[in-house]
Amino acid sequence: MNITLTFHAHQPNRLIPYDFFKIGEHAFYEDDNLNGRVLSAVSERCYLPANRLMKQLIELSDGKFKFSLALSGVILEQAKYHRPDLITSFQELAETGCVEFLAMPYYASLASLYSTDEFAQQVAEHMDLMQELFGQKPTVLWNTSMLYSNAIAAQAYDMGFKGIMADGNSRMMSNRHINDLQCAPLIAKTKTLIRNRHLSNDLAHRRVDPGWSEYPLSPYTFANWLTEQEGQVVNLSMDYETLGERQTDSTGVFEFWRTMIMATLFNGNTFTTPGRAVKRFRSTGTLDCPNPVSCTTFGTTTQWNGNVMQQEAIKKIYDLESAVKASEDRDMIHVWRKLQSADHFHYMEKTNGFTPYPSPYDAYIYYMNALADLQVRVKREAEMLHKADRTNLA
Repeated sequence: MNITLTFHAHQPNRLIPYDFFKIGEHAFYEDDNLNGRVLSAVSERCYLPANRLMKQLIELSDGKFKFSLALSGVILEQAKYHRPDLITSFQELAETGCVEFLAMPYYASLASLYSTDEFAQQVAEHMDLMQELFGQKPTVLWNTSMLYSNAIAAQAYDMGFKGIMADGNSRMMSNRHINDLQCAPLIAKTKTLIRNRHLSNDLAHRRVDPGWSEYPLSPYTFANWLTEQEGQVVNLSMDYETLGERQTDSTGVFEFWRTMIMATLFNGNTFTTPGRAVKRFRSTGTLDCPNPVSCTTFGTTTQWNGNVMQQEAIKKIYDLESAVKASEDRDMIHVWRKLQSADHFHYMEKTNGFTPYPSPYDAYIYYMNALADLQVRVKREAEMLHKADRTNLA
């Protein structure tokens, strides 16, 4: 069986407790110390040991083990500042020739749902970063949380991608074979690779669930499950934090993955990458997905826009687009884009277990106050530009 394995890594820029009295006076919104501490802790527990394991597996298999990474521009920015050794570690993986870096919105944003122009610009910015850091030009798109629809697939085609990743949840798949490549209506040249949701979640969640019927999961059992799959390619995808963070070293996660990967290869399976898969396989049919789906728990967009606070915050950030871009202030545009990261809206949801804030309401207040300050700055910039234009005319 052919197998692709994709890990996604992203760390948001968490905000300081930005109160009303800072508006117009304090232009830095992010809790840089907290962001640095979190990145360093997760790097030690997850990213660095996971990278070492992946490199070891590539070497042990003489390059037969291959996988892909979808790294947000935001996490790489943080790493440049706080943990440059993490950048070096990813570059060492790139040098093996066995790791493919996928494209994604630089800021892990929801722009594909709210602004096609902004989405294209963020993806282009991310691709430039992949070329700069890893010497690769991505050919496959991994949208934020695998957001996918007919319209998003059409955007991927317009941007020249050969493939786009999508989650194989029941809202989209119906009777389609989950391990076969598909294409969106009228988008035959951009193939859709569908995540095997069930097997991916076995690894990402159920492996450490004592209530699961297969607990404790043997790496040899999972390798056999992969071997018994039918279709063109099994696409496994999950957060990189699965290794060492969500599932700590004490659960045996690193040894499980080492044994599972080698057993899978021993069984005669082939690891490939999404870019190689779309080159090798033809799409077997048309996948009609008119409404956006994602790899979130419920497979929808409700974790970001399901309540009034989220909806208001999203509307206001994207309403600023034309004014921010008209300023031509690169720093201001960068700040505006960082505020688009989907995490900010997820923190406004009650069920979020990863929030750094006391409550969803606090997340909303800090965000909206920061946004209000950005609006003040945009207005000031516009007034200065207008004054300069009038002076030049005079």
